[in-house]
Amino acid sequence: MKHTLQTPLLAIALLSTPYLAEAQFDKLHQIEQQQKRDAAAAEAEQRRQLAAEKARKEAREDALRRQRAAAEQKAREQQLALSKEKEEEARRLQKRDESFEDELRALELEERKLILQAKKARVTRADEFIDAELREQAAKTDVIQSEADSARDLSSGTKAFLEGHGEAEVNRSKRLFGD
Repeated sequence: MKHTLQTPLLAIALLSTPYLAEAQFDKLHQIEQQQKRDAAAAEAEQRRQLAAEKARKEAREDALRRQRAAAEQKAREQQLALSKEKEEEARRLQKRDESFEDELRALELEERKLILQAKKARVTRADEFIDAELREQAAKTDVIQSEADSARDLSSGTKAFLEGHGEAEVNRSKRLFGD
């Protein structure tokens, strides 16, 4: 009986094998599909993370570029402001120099005008100047003449004195020695 019992079980097992195999195949297929879905989901998640990391990296780089551009713009603006300030200082100095030169030219022109006026006055009053110069020369000549006359008079007086003194001595010596 044992054999008989085994035969029907074997027959059932053999008959149910295609159903079991198909169920197992379906189960394996489902597992494989689930693994493919899990792998696809993991790959999609990895791509999403890579894309997110790439986006963050690009955002950081973009922020750095904007920051660098802003710093460069600020440096250019500072350089431009400094350049404008230097140009303004140069213009101010040039204007001051030109103003000084204008004043100097005006003073020189005024001096020339005064010299010209003095010359004109001298020309218009030339006769007066000539007369004054002639009077001055005449006065100098009179002084020289007076000094010469005075020297001559002193000389004549000294001569007369000495002659008189000499005659007196001669007379005195004649009296003394008896001539």
